[in-house]
Amino acid sequence: MNEVLVIVIAGVFSCLILDIFGRALLIFFKVPEPAYGVLGRWVFYMMRRGKIFNPTISAAAPISHELKIGWIFHYLISIAWAVVFHVIFFVFQAAELSYVNGLIFGAATTIAPLFIFMPLTGQGVLARKTPSPYFTSLVLLARHTIFGVAMLAAFNWLH
Repeated sequence: MNEVLVIVIAGVFSCLILDIFGRALLIFFKVPEPAYGVLGRWVFYMMRRGKIFNPTISAAAPISHELKIGWIFHYLISIAWAVVFHVIFFVFQAAELSYVNGLIFGAATTIAPLFIFMPLTGQGVLARKTPSPYFTSLVLLARHTIFGVAMLAAFNWLH
């Protein structure tokens, strides 16, 4: 199978599993899902106005199609992570494909929301400006480790 197609499928599949897990957390434990509308709003302001640091984005007026933009960006990020996964495990063969390495990869992807997205949107490093920073960080870690295992599973199935 074409490697680009494998990467896209693995990225979409792992993101879908992450979203299903997030929905299960909402249904069974009342853990809120990420605010993809805010993500879309942030992407809009970043692309349209060049404003990457936007600490008041949650309070900004909603924009047209922000939820769609957020979901699309969410899946594009996942495909980008699939590229990184492919480079690490297939191009450089830096480690073997294993569930432990899938968990580690997924956990490592938690760096992006906790140290990049959240600070840029006014939620602080490690979600420290959210109502429950430790819980938010742990939920992100759980979601992303599931994401990493799903990424591993997708690449295993497709190769």
